[in-house]
Amino acid sequence: MRRLVPALHHPLAAGYVLGTLRGRARARFEAFAQDDRALAAVVVQWEDFLTPLADRVPPVEPPARVWRAIAARLVPHNAREEPARGLWSSLSFWRFLGSGMAVAATVLLALVLLRPGTPLAPELVAVLSTPDKEVKMVVEKMHEGALFVHLVKPWASMDAADLELWVIPADGKPRSLGVVPYDRDSNVRRVNLDATLEGGVAFAISQEPRGGSPTGGPTGPVLCSGAITRTKRA
Repeated sequence: MRRLVPALHHPLAAGYVLGTLRGRARARFEAFAQDDRALAAVVVQWEDFLTPLADRVPPVEPPARVWRAIAARLVPHNAREEPARGLWSSLSFWRFLGSGMAVAATVLLALVLLRPGTPLAPELVAVLSTPDKEVKMVVEKMHEGALFVHLVKPWASMDAADLELWVIPADGKPRSLGVVPYDRDSNVRRVNLDATLEGGVAFAISQEPRGGSPTGGPTGPVLCSGAITRTKRA
């Protein structure tokens, strides 16, 4: 049976224990853990670490004004007044994106705990998931000029299409980072990467024609997205 790469054991186990890993991704993780003793041991570690903390915190239902305040800070006032341009500029996109923020925070926590105080901690990390909460990719920026895109679950064969990676700033106008493979890990390298990422709050993947978008902006559906979490050194 296929096994998870060790680098994903702690991030996904943390999400599993917290409950942010859901749906089919959760079911697949459970199947991996049943057949991988090392992965099962990591799950136990996170249960021992997180469960006592959860027992001390009473559940609280956040009021609706909390989400409205977050949306107001993410999307400038003038952007909210503009006519919607599909999922990329609508509030529904930010709600879709917000569903992955807890997962991103979990992955960052796991990475920092695994590598505390070392230069190996990523400058930024994002977990990209589908609207159904299925985790598809983890994007990390480890050093200047490069992004590492780890594919958690490949897409089906795309003979007539490509995946294009975008960084989304608060104004909602995506900036292309280029085409990425649908079936393997990859690196994104460009000399102006830091300038392209400046002000970005999320990454997203769209389905585009072969070679990428012909317009300079997304033309296809959003397949997955995730909020960017930055460390202090970023």
